[in-house]
Amino acid sequence: MHARTRTFAIVVAASLALAAASAPSPATRLHAALAGNWKGALRYRDYQDSTRFVTLPTLLTGTLAADSGQVQLDFTYDDGPGKTVLDRDIFDLDPALKTVRWGGPKDPDTRTRFDVTEFAGDIATRPIRLVLESDGRDNNKPAHIRETVTLSISDLHILKEVRFAPAADYLFRHEYRFTKFAPSR
Repeated sequence: MHARTRTFAIVVAASLALAAASAPSPATRLHAALAGNWKGALRYRDYQDSTRFVTLPTLLTGTLAADSGQVQLDFTYDDGPGKTVLDRDIFDLDPALKTVRWGGPKDPDTRTRFDVTEFAGDIATRPIRLVLESDGRDNNKPAHIRETVTLSISDLHILKEVRFAPAADYLFRHEYRFTKFAPSR
């Protein structure tokens, strides 16, 4: 191999290694994709009457943390004339794509810890599908909880399902459907 060819090969290899090292991780890309303004609705199964479903117009603002390590999710629900409900969550997917901590902003230890059972896609080429599972409580009963997040550049869908016994089917609890939008100034 000629010295010039060898030098060129080394420069190319070093450039590729540097590009790979500086590329954002899948977790960072997912956090960044959640950032922005989203408009849609929350549809949920009523806790008092499980045959009844309620739909609330909902806005979501995702704010990326300075270190890209998590995203703050601010929900605004239109719960009828003159009644607006605000809620805030922190969503934190670990860089190894093994766990998510998701819940209130005050104490990280009180956020639900989910195991990542599926992570597929890449926001640049096809929608991300993230399936999370955790043991917890639903309607004051022990339950296995599954959250499925599907995210594209312009759409976000979050589906929560629960089951109360290991062999039981999952039951619909709620879902969010959002479209990304640019707020008017």
